[in-house]
Amino acid sequence: MMQPSRRSKLIFVMTMGLGTSLGASVAHAGYKDGLTLVRQGKWDQATKEFDDMAALGHAPSQFSLALINHLGRGVPRNLKKAYDLYKQSAVQNHPPALNNLGMMYLNGEYVAVNRKIAFKLFSKAGADHAQAKDNLGQCYENGWGVEPDIEQAVNFFKLAGDEGYRLGYYHLGQLHEEGRGGAPVNIPEAMKWYQIAGEATFARGYHRLGEMYEQGIGVPRDVKQAISWYEQAGALGYEPAITKVRKMKLGEGG
Repeated sequence: MMQPSRRSKLIFVMTMGLGTSLGASVAHAGYKDGLTLVRQGKWDQATKEFDDMAALGHAPSQFSLALINHLGRGVPRNLKKAYDLYKQSAVQNHPPALNNLGMMYLNGEYVAVNRKIAFKLFSKAGADHAQAKDNLGQCYENGWGVEPDIEQAVNFFKLAGDEGYRLGYYHLGQLHEEGRGGAPVNIPEAMKWYQIAGEATFARGYHRLGEMYEQGIGVPRDVKQAISWYEQAGALGYEPAITKVRKMKLGEGG
């Protein structure tokens, strides 16, 4: 069984949404201002905007403020405050809050590890949240809070990727390359999903293909093919691939 260290990273996405306790125009304007300040890196001001809205019960602002505290953006990291705010937002069925609360239970951050609760929260969020679908895929792959089910894992990873969480495609590649969750090793299928991930601009997919050709993992070793895949990853701005191509062309990496 995989250890929880492979869990998905938190994604700093402030999703739009309106609470029921505020007028829609007021909620929209205040939250939009907070998002603008986040993009500008003005964390103190963004925190104040979200704090004012969160105090009035605005679920997306509660989530955004929780995430700022969870990651320690412009403020000292405060897992208790993050947990409390995620919970306030999750009570209102805000999918990103449900997902991140689930991740705290999966990781044992502030609360004790409880994979069953994590799975329930991911399931509740998953209808409207692509990252939660990827988390469900990992739960089914590894038996976290649910019986292992490789078909369900494959299903949720693909759904996550199709809905824009491209790491889901990459996880499909890993599942087939390594035989995770008891799946049979299938290198062609793995390479297909790594390529799909790359085509969806997830550069690590192309980079992994480069590694497979460079090292001869399931395919004949082919330095030219490796460089080609690394170059495609580098074209997407992936620095490890750019460095790899430079070294290989200088004869240091092949």
